[in-house]
Amino acid sequence: MLRDALVLNISSATRSVETPALAKSVARLRVSGDDDDQGASSGAESAEISPSVTPKRRIDVVAEYSAHQKTRETLNLVVVGHVDAGKSTLMGHLLYALGQVNERTMKRFERDAEKIGKGSFAFAWVLDETDEERSRGVTMDTATSAFSTQHRKFTLLDTPGHRDFVPNMISGASRADVAILVVDASTGGFESGFDGNGQTREHAILIRSLGVRQLVVAINKLDVVEWSEARYLEITGRLLDFLTGCGYVKEDVRFAPVSGLKGVNLVRRISADSTPKLAAWYRDTSDFGEPGPCLVDLIDTFTMPERPVSKPFRLAVTDYFKGGAFSSANSVSVTGRISQGNVQLGEHV
Repeated sequence: MLRDALVLNISSATRSVETPALAKSVARLRVSGDDDDQGASSGAESAEISPSVTPKRRIDVVAEYSAHQKTRETLNLVVVGHVDAGKSTLMGHLLYALGQVNERTMKRFERDAEKIGKGSFAFAWVLDETDEERSRGVTMDTATSAFSTQHRKFTLLDTPGHRDFVPNMISGASRADVAILVVDASTGGFESGFDGNGQTREHAILIRSLGVRQLVVAINKLDVVEWSEARYLEITGRLLDFLTGCGYVKEDVRFAPVSGLKGVNLVRRISADSTPKLAAWYRDTSDFGEPGPCLVDLIDTFTMPERPVSKPFRLAVTDYFKGGAFSSANSVSVTGRISQGNVQLGEHV
């Protein structure tokens, strides 16, 4: 995971950190994000840390990182949006369509969801794993999964949309490189999320302040309004004006009409036979004779942020607490995100 939360167990300034968890994190260390962008906007305290001793055995982190990235470059992808926009259903269906969820498991989700009268939530159960989330039909904490496209590997972070769980949303979004903003295209659905006290605006601003620059907007539930081009243009026009006004670059924001429940335009491009109303107007701008890109096509073209692994180690601290899973009762555990550099087992910080 590119922006893994790193826990440093520190009992004194001269005590070395020797935990299995840290050893594993160090061996697979990655850093991400633009240092100036993240440090200035995340609101987390950051400081450069220099090792005070030389460990007995050092890993060539730059070489290890380069070798790992040769196959497919890895990105953290956060999914945000207003409650009931269909984020979990959309991403659950995408994971199923990509083969990350087997047929037997999906059938079990469908059967169990029907038993409690929530049959339409079956795909959401791929990511909403707790009994409370499933019974309430609301994502409460950030769910993590993974999938691959032709050119990228993604760590998926599915965040809550309800305003009561904004802290959990921020916790997930703080690890993101890129994002999908899901909006509800149904009549009144977009307005409830975008106007007034909706979370569409707040989530878009929050992820931008946390360093996310590249964004795909999934116009979900467009099938409910019969794949209306007028509704699509209305939503994209209002969103683009808002997003460029709060710091996004127009070229870094792209839109895709989708149906998370029906699985339309998620991993395969549409055809005139399967979705004639959408195919009539959603065309590829580079080749107007072809249908427009699906959601996976768009996220597969995200560009990689700079990974300054050779620079001095810097950790943006997001929280600290006494004790911890691998620490003594008198030590302090610090959680945060590595913005640059690397740290290895045996180094004093």
